Amino acid sequence: MILSFFETMDVLPHVNSTSLLVDGYVVEMTQDEEKLLQEQVELLFKDSRTMPAFGVIFNDMYKDEIKSGTFISLRFPQLIEVNGLPFDELVFKVEADWSGVNLYRGINGEFNGRCIYIDFEKDMSELDSFIHNLDSVKQIENLA
Repeated sequence: MILSFFETMDVLPHVNSTSLLVDGYVVEMTQDEEKLLQEQVELLFKDSRTMPAFGVIFNDMYKDEIKSGTFISLRFPQLIEVNGLPFDELVFKVEADWSGVNLYRGINGEFNGRCIYIDFEKDMSELDSFIHNLDSVKQIENLA
């Protein structure tokens, strides 16, 4: 699928799975938690703007970065190309006070190349709070 210009909301309906990574570990969410997380992501991205991005990610850098913090992965059933930037997965870091993120573009599990920057209408505090109140995440945090 090729989209000539892209706003984040244009690709969200094509997401076939949403994953949550906390401090490098994939959180095993229930189906209900995954569905609610997808809804929270859609709310965050509502009225967002795709901006020119100068950020670049390299696979080794990506692997180091996801070892600390909270990240969301959006996977797609096929390769999507927007603005000349192909991906089958988008990953972003969740920080409560951020009002924008670099979307890391993955292809077959490798993350290399330019990022896509998304500017939100609000900060990520609601999404961050939602994540840390998930039972699946609380279990991980209690083990730490």
